[in-house]
Amino acid sequence: MSPKRNRNNSCLPEGVTVEILSRLPVKALLRFKCVCTHWRTLISSPFITSLHLNRSISNPTRHSIFVHDTDEYPPLSFVPVTFSPIENFDSLLYKAYCFGQDIMYAGSINGLLCIIGRTPDCISIWNPSTRLSKTLPPGKYRGPSNISCGFGWDPIANDYKVVRIGSKCEDGKTWAEVWSANSESWREIKVDRNFIPLRRVCDVTVEGFAHWIVRDGNNTDMNPLVASFDMSTEVLQLVPVPELLLRLVPKTAILVGERRAFCMNWKETFALAGRVGPEPESRKIYQVWTMENSARKEPWIKKFTFELDVEFERLMCSVNGKFVLVRGGEVILYDVETRETKTVGIQKDSWLVLQADYYVESLVSIKGFTPLGEDSKKME
Repeated sequence: MSPKRNRNNSCLPEGVTVEILSRLPVKALLRFKCVCTHWRTLISSPFITSLHLNRSISNPTRHSIFVHDTDEYPPLSFVPVTFSPIENFDSLLYKAYCFGQDIMYAGSINGLLCIIGRTPDCISIWNPSTRLSKTLPPGKYRGPSNISCGFGWDPIANDYKVVRIGSKCEDGKTWAEVWSANSESWREIKVDRNFIPLRRVCDVTVEGFAHWIVRDGNNTDMNPLVASFDMSTEVLQLVPVPELLLRLVPKTAILVGERRAFCMNWKETFALAGRVGPEPESRKIYQVWTMENSARKEPWIKKFTFELDVEFERLMCSVNGKFVLVRGGEVILYDVETRETKTVGIQKDSWLVLQADYYVESLVSIKGFTPLGEDSKKME
């Protein structure tokens, strides 16, 4: 006797079909949308999208780290667990240059990338796995400013948001605004204190907060501050850098991002690391301080001290206790606990590395997504 079929002529119960589909790579799911109308509807449903994302987050083989520059060369990408290269992902990231040259990423959340173009009004959100994207409308503020962008996710409202902060060139006044994918519009954000962003994109986005190292706009001593934007409450707050760390690390080292100080995501917490050795020839000893997003009187906690005994020019990010470092044309992984290093990519000497970002493949989409570039000819 043949198995009992459901109303969609499948031999499997609906629940079993959903379980199987939620565990497949996005590339396979995009092909399976063509099997029948029911599968297309099922794979496109919010339930499958959410379930598939959770499966991807818990599956290390669906994760990657990509490293890119401002040139026309495809970014490097590799698995964060084994550090083996991912060849097929390079071609997807290469399509980011459809957005123009000199792009930067303002963050990677749930498989979505926020791409900042040459001008601060050129902002797009892109899912490399599904090859769908959306260009945002220009922000409300158009005057000359030092502008920086951050990207994040509000888990309470399931809303993806882009925040722009800027310091007006004419009077130094600080402004901020946020774009919501749910409302598809920009809103002004209250700013209680003037400050000056230092980079085109935020330093770290973690646990629903975008963080920047900024300069105090009301202080001639150029005191470094951490600007922190809560994607759920849409509150922007400023927190002084730990006083004990400033005694050991010059302010300028933190503000200009020298090798003596850097920001990072340490186990899903925003952290500052500062080199405490007084001389360049001394051992590279770093203190790591994490910022707790709570109502604590003292927001900073000194977590640990470690020695970084490898030469490098810039630290890009931290993943699973390992640092992504850049030295010349090399991309190096450094394990803080074992102090082991591994070179995962080598490019030409003139390769200028800008960023390293963590990525997980997903089916996540936002309202207004359309195929990018040549993909628009292949997809409906």
